Amino acid sequence: MKLKDLKNWLDTLSDEELEKELLYNSMDYGISGKITEINRNDDNLYYVGDEPVVMHTRKELKQLGFTDNQIANFDVEIPKGCYYVELSNEYSILERFVS
Repeated sequence: MKLKDLKNWLDTLSDEELEKELLYNSMDYGISGKITEINRNDDNLYYVGDEPVVMHTRKELKQLGFTDNQIANFDVEIPKGCYYVELSNEYSILERFVS
């Protein structure tokens, strides 16, 4: 979905609908919760396989000791200038594994 598609859809909602919380649901992980912010990144963000999952900028990867060749082999997960939502509901995740 492009941002303009989201805007067009939001423009069709009543003021009452616009006052409702924006929620997410991840069926893959069995978590849901409120979206508390939408982020815009100023650099490409990379994931290098660490746990917990953390996204890194090129500068951060260099500080962690990665070489330019290593960084070139990582996939850009979120390209520079994009908007994204972080899904984080640690309580729900922990609750699933304790049950």
